[in-house]
Parts: sequence; structure tokens; C-alpha cells
Amino acid sequence: MLSKILPWDFLQKYPKTIDPKQFGIYSFLIDDAYLERVILDRLPRGDFKFSLYSGNEFTRDFIEEHFVNLSFFSESDHILIMNAETIPAASIEFLLESQIDFGERFLLFFFTKNNKQFGELAKSKNTNVNAIELEMPRFWEGAKLWQFAQKAREVSFDGVVARFALENLEHNFESFFWLIDTVKINFPNSVVDLKVLQDLVKKERWDFFELIDLFNRNPKLFFDEILKKEMDYDWMRTMSAFMQTHLIKILFPEDIKAKGKLSKYDQSVLDMSEKLNREMVHYYLAFFSELEIMSKSSDVFLVDRLRLESQKT
Repeated sequence: MLSKILPWDFLQKYPKTIDPKQFGIYSFLIDDAYLERVILDRLPRGDFKFSLYSGNEFTRDFIEEHFVNLSFFSESDHILIMNAETIPAASIEFLLESQIDFGERFLLFFFTKNNKQFGELAKSKNTNVNAIELEMPRFWEGAKLWQFAQKAREVSFDGVVARFALENLEHNFESFFWLIDTVKINFPNSVVDLKVLQDLVKKERWDFFELIDLFNRNPKLFFDEILKKEMDYDWMRTMSAFMQTHLIKILFPEDIKAKGKLSKYDQSVLDMSEKLNREMVHYYLAFFSELEIMSKSSDVFLVDRLRLESQKT
């Protein structure tokens, strides 16, 4: 059964993205990468281990191996499928026909486009299937979107920053998240100088894209550059989240390939998607996830972890 819901209503209903006590299939349709990241970040990974796969890997053989023909030695991890719109056409039909007993396991699909496969899940009357479409905010809901972005980033700014956001930026997830992260890093006391805020937003974007260029050339250059900076846990957390989003795009570049006109950044993602092997991308995804957790807790060993990684590359 399909549920259509706005992001702020979804966050209130599902603070952990899924109901930890209701196992089975969750199928999400989210056509914004930044919103998708919010939903992914709220998964209860501390309680459940999710194994990550791409949609084109979700074949009949995969279903049989992971859910149908289970043996004593079979892995029982929860499964997370990104870019689910690339799932082979017959796989969802086979999944639903197999009458799988999920027991205490989750199977999560993240679609970025509405297609036949998502439709089959949405129309299913199987009580194990939850299909959820995250609706995009309407053009007049900028204020609600701004409040949602703050809640997602766990901040609460005053009216000065809110007015700047609503009057100077496009009302979308990307712009609002960039503003929030930039204010957190550059105005730790929450006293915002409006004269420099706009330049800071632009500069912060540029700094991160420069770091990505270094990472693409050689990860050691990337880590060495970060180690030159004075330790700032908020900045490190933002950078770690940014790199995870970047690496997911490298791992699943289908959306970028479908674009009519590619930006310089889009082309760099495609280049790295061909250059890096999947094992290395998975490794760095796990690394930056660890780094983000260390940043959140202001872990004093974070710098040592960076130095160690720099020496390995």
C-alpha cells in the first residue's frame, strides 16, 4: 500500500525512517539526493546492520540466496538497495510471489524515479510491504522546508538567518543545508554578520569541491590537506557527510548518466565511477561514516585516525 507524505510529516511519523519493530519491506521513492541523505542518515544503524547493494544486483539469484534458500551459514544482515529503479524487471514480481517470511529482517529499497518496479511494490497488498513516496514541498512552503532543514541538521537559528535563507536562496534542500552547515562552521556563537554570510556560503561550497578534486587525484593529498586545518568538529562532520554523499554518487551514477547536460562536477563523478573499484568506494564510505560519528562525539582520536589513513594511502 502506498503512502504519500511530505518530509516534515514523515520525520514526525518515522523519526528513525523505519519502524524498528515492524520488519519486512520498506520501499521509498525520493527524487532529491539531499532529502534521500536525511532519510538514510536516520536509519537505526546502531541497532541493525545493513548491507548495501545497487538495484541491478537485486536479481532472482540474489533473492534466492539471501531470502529463500537460507542455510545455517547464510548471512542474516538487513538489506539496503540503492538506485532501486535499476532492479531487473522480473525481480520484484518474483520477490512478491515467493511469500518470504522476513522474520526479524528488513529489506529497504530507495528509488529515485517512479517506475514499474516501484509501482508493483506500491500496489502490493502484502502486509510486509510498506511503500512510501516523499512528496516535494510546494513552492509556497519555503518556511516549512527551512524548519525541516533545521530539524534535520539538529539546529535552531533565529529569524535573521531564516529571513536570509528565505529571501536570498532558492527554496530547496541543497541551498538550505549548505547555509545551515556554513553558519554552524563560521558563526559558532550564532551571532551572524549578514554582510559576509552570502560570500561565506559561496566560499564554503568552493572549498569542498576543491577537496573533492584532491581526493579524485590522490586520497593522500586529500587527507594531508585536511590535516593542515585547525581541528573543527562541526566542519569535520559536515565534510564527512558531504564525502559520503559524493561517494554514493560515484557508486551509483545512474542519475547523473541520465542528465542531458553534465556539469564539471557531474563529469568528475562519472570519471571516478570508472576509475575506482567498488571495494575501495565501500571502504571510504565506511571510513567517512566512522569519521562523522567521531566528529559528532568530539573524539580526541579523530586526528590520529586521519593521520593513520594518510599513511595508508
